[in-house]
Amino acid sequence: MPEDVLEVLFCDLCGASVPVGDLANGAALKHQGKLVGACCLSAMRGTTRAHGVAAGARGSASEGRLLPVAVVLLAAVAAATIFLDQRIAGADEQWRAGQDQVLMAQRSDSEVLQAIGVAMDGAARKSDLEGLTEKIALLDGALQQQGEQLRQLSEQVRREVAAVRQEVQVAGSSAIDYRPLFDEMRNKQQRLQEAVDAALRAAAAAPVSAAPPVDSRPAPAVPDAPVANALPPALAEHVRRLQASDPAVRFEAVDELLSSREPAVVPHVLPLARDPDSFVRRLTVEGLRDFKRPEVVDALLVALNDSDDSVAETAWQSLKELTGQKIPFETRPKDARARAVQRWQEWWDKNKAAFGS
Repeated sequence: MPEDVLEVLFCDLCGASVPVGDLANGAALKHQGKLVGACCLSAMRGTTRAHGVAAGARGSASEGRLLPVAVVLLAAVAAATIFLDQRIAGADEQWRAGQDQVLMAQRSDSEVLQAIGVAMDGAARKSDLEGLTEKIALLDGALQQQGEQLRQLSEQVRREVAAVRQEVQVAGSSAIDYRPLFDEMRNKQQRLQEAVDAALRAAAAAPVSAAPPVDSRPAPAVPDAPVANALPPALAEHVRRLQASDPAVRFEAVDELLSSREPAVVPHVLPLARDPDSFVRRLTVEGLRDFKRPEVVDALLVALNDSDDSVAETAWQSLKELTGQKIPFETRPKDARARAVQRWQEWWDKNKAAFGS
C-alpha cells in the first residue's frame, strides 16, 4: 500500500502552515496564486463585520467585492514584510560582520596594547628620567669644576715653566766660560816652560865661576803676615799665591779663596778686581757677589768701567744679585755706559749707609 504524500502549505501573509483541508472547507482561501490561511482570513472577516448591521446586510454581496482588495492588501503587506525581513536579515548580517571586524580590531588593538605594555615595562619612567637628569646635571657641574681646576693648574705650570726658562736664560747669560782662560793658561804655561828650558840650557852652556862663600848662619825668621794668623793655613797659602807673577796661579788662588765663602779673604781678594789679567778680574767680580759688604759694592761699581766688556757685564750681574736692584746697564756706546754707571753710583750714594745693616 503506497504511503500518503503529505502536502504542506504556508500562508503568504504570516508564513504560518495551512492544512490542505482548510482549502476544502473554506477556512483558507487561495486567490490569484496567493494563499491566505485561516489565521489571517478570520481576522480580515472580523474587520469586515465591524462596520455594522447595514454592512452585515449587504455582507454577502460586498464580501465578494472586498475580498480581492483585501487579498491585494494582504499581499502588499506580505511583500513589505518579506522585504523588511530581508532587509533586517541583511542588516543583521552586516551588523554581525561589523561586530566580527570590531572584535578582530579589538583583539589586534589588545595585542598592540599588550606589546606596548611589555615595552613600557622595560622603558624608563618619568621619575627615573628625572633622577637621571639630576645625576647628569651634577656630573656636568663636577666636570666643569674639574676643568676649571685643571685650567688653573695648567696656567700655574705654564707660569712656573716661564719663570724657570727666564731663570735659565739669566743664568746662561751670567755664566762664565772658562775654557778660553784655561787654553790661555796652558799656552802661557807652555811658553813659560820653554823659557825655563832655554834658561837652563843657557846656564849649562855658560862658564862656571867661583861660587861665593856660603854663610852657614841660619836665616833670620820672617814674621808671618797678619793674615796668616787670621786664616787657616790652606787659605793663607792661597793669599800668598795672589802675589804670583803667573796669572794662572793667581786665578787658582782667587777661585779657592772665593769658594771658601770666608769673609776674612775679602780684603785680600778685592785688589784682584783690578788685576792685569782680564780672566782674573772677571772671576773676582763674579765671586764677590757672595759677600754683602760695602767695600765689595765699591769694587763692583769701579768694575763697571772695566775695559773688558765681559768683566763689566759680570760686575753688573753681581751688583744686581748683591743689591736686589734692577738698574739697567749697557756697555756700548760709551755714553750709555756712563749714564748707567752714574745711576748706579747715585743709588749707592743714597743707600750706602744702610747697606748690610
